[in-house]
Amino acid sequence: MKIIDENEEWMEEEEEELEEEEEGEKHQPLSARVTKILIFYLVIGFLGWNFFNFIFSSNFCNIEEVIIKGNDCLSEDEIFYKSGIQLGKNIFKLDLKKSIDSLKQEPRIKEVEIKRVIPNKIIISLKERKAAAIVHIGEEYFFSTKEGIVLSKIDRPEEGFALPLLSGLEIDEIKIGEIIDKPEFRTALESINSAEVILPKRFCRVEILSPDDFMICNKDDTLKVRVNRPEVIINKENLLREALEKIEREKLLVEYIDIRFKDSLVIKLKK
Repeated sequence: MKIIDENEEWMEEEEEELEEEEEGEKHQPLSARVTKILIFYLVIGFLGWNFFNFIFSSNFCNIEEVIIKGNDCLSEDEIFYKSGIQLGKNIFKLDLKKSIDSLKQEPRIKEVEIKRVIPNKIIISLKERKAAAIVHIGEEYFFSTKEGIVLSKIDRPEEGFALPLLSGLEIDEIKIGEIIDKPEFRTALESINSAEVILPKRFCRVEILSPDDFMICNKDDTLKVRVNRPEVIINKENLLREALEKIEREKLLVEYIDIRFKDSLVIKLKK
């Protein structure tokens, strides 16, 4: 019992001392309390200023590496150059929005994200637009997306290109990054893609004769199918296969197969 009493007395003394300190603080002059608060914030501000001055001026936070992800067509050197990022520059002085906007000027880049990895790395993650066709406009050839966005210019396509070639668009010229807004472009591309579903690897080119008239051709122009809408190819799959069998069986010299007519198919023979 004696020990318990002594502990209780000690705890009571401690509580009294704390209460006296709190009372003392409450009765401090307002100016003293304001001075303490000001000193506290001055110390915090001084430490903060020195910290930010260190990270903005120290070589410790200079960019040493740029990691690029998601590129298939564009090279890392092209992306790095277009980003405007400079090795050795302080990582916190890099204008991320400016670099992103600069990269988005490249038509082949669809989406881009840039992240700082403290202390000295930058990660560029991007998603590229994919070429869906080669388009012949005027005397030039271009890679284009399925939406009609012109990605880049190429030399005259040679054998081995996996993409369909579209020709006959009534466009005199077009620039990189512009959009082919002709409805017949989309219809032509969908038509040759539908033909590819029915007869894989048989067709490589589609000529636009008019906004609703297309000639789908194979590599050496020995097989041509004239169509007005892509869905007609799918709907007349059986008729088209029967026509091809007849042509091969009878060794017919055919100018083209016409499937534009409702519920019928016409084989136009060469004269």
